[in-house]
Amino acid sequence: MTNKKFFLLSGERSTLPQAELRAIVETYDDKARFEAINDRVMVVDGRFDLKTILKRSAYANAGGNLLTHCKIENAEKSIKAIAFDEFMEDSVSFAAYIFNLSDQHLSGKMEAIIGSAVKERLPKAKVSLKNPQNIVIGIIFGEHLLLGFTDYMEKRIWKSRRPRARPFFHPSALYPKFARGLVNLSHVKEGDLLLDPFCGTGSVLIEASIIGINTIGIDVSMKMCRGSMDNLKHYMLESLGVINSDALMLPIRNVDAIVTDVPYGRCASSRGIKTMNLLQDFILQADAIIPKGRYCIIVHPNTIELNNLDAFEVKERHEVYVHRSLTRAITVLRKR
Repeated sequence: MTNKKFFLLSGERSTLPQAELRAIVETYDDKARFEAINDRVMVVDGRFDLKTILKRSAYANAGGNLLTHCKIENAEKSIKAIAFDEFMEDSVSFAAYIFNLSDQHLSGKMEAIIGSAVKERLPKAKVSLKNPQNIVIGIIFGEHLLLGFTDYMEKRIWKSRRPRARPFFHPSALYPKFARGLVNLSHVKEGDLLLDPFCGTGSVLIEASIIGINTIGIDVSMKMCRGSMDNLKHYMLESLGVINSDALMLPIRNVDAIVTDVPYGRCASSRGIKTMNLLQDFILQADAIIPKGRYCIIVHPNTIELNNLDAFEVKERHEVYVHRSLTRAITVLRKR
């Protein structure tokens, strides 16, 4: 089997899903090569642990080792040619999952072809839809079929960590899926130290902690600091600290990444400082504590452009629509 993996991304109309996948993979293999088949399907050639990527990702719905990519008209021939017995045990339990992104009604037919091909190679294999040991995943798009194999499917439970499910709620809180995506854009590995200098209710801290990142939160509001700590404790997570301090006077010397959603709008508190001025002043602070090559991820209204940054290079900018009066911009900065 080759080193090529495939990923099915969620359907948000944003550049964020592809960017998040690239960032996570590059965190573990900076030489990996990417091919965007379309806006939802990516093939990656590299050496990394597939399970790690799927566990971390917010926007990858499925993934596996690539087996074949063919035209629908050649699908049966291509599937029957796959040597399933080279990577699956004869007595294994398996399932075939089809993700149909086309308007063709082919899911049932493809599942039957896959099941027949596996049984032909592995006569003792049994179908198990509830708890399969191995999963053959097919993605139908346009006139094409992409087929892959995995022994792992990530089951995410965002609902239990949504803002209103936490002990401490504030209207400005980020949703967990979005917060996880931001953390992943920062290229942090397990054991790295991430700072959120406007931590609010702790959305970023929670998602970073779940995937093994060390965190420090800062907020100018004591109420927010206490609420953030309550939320972390609710999910049995730990932070290195949630500090009641001013983000423009950081009490920290060195971190591996910064991920933050700066205050803006009526529900957020920036102590009367305009968002643009706050950002400019904060970036000077960030310059002093981030090493060369590390990332600073800043969420802000899309009406604001971050330009002329001497210490940082703007690597990417993404936009996510929230409602008619707010579209969030995500600016990915890398220290020069």
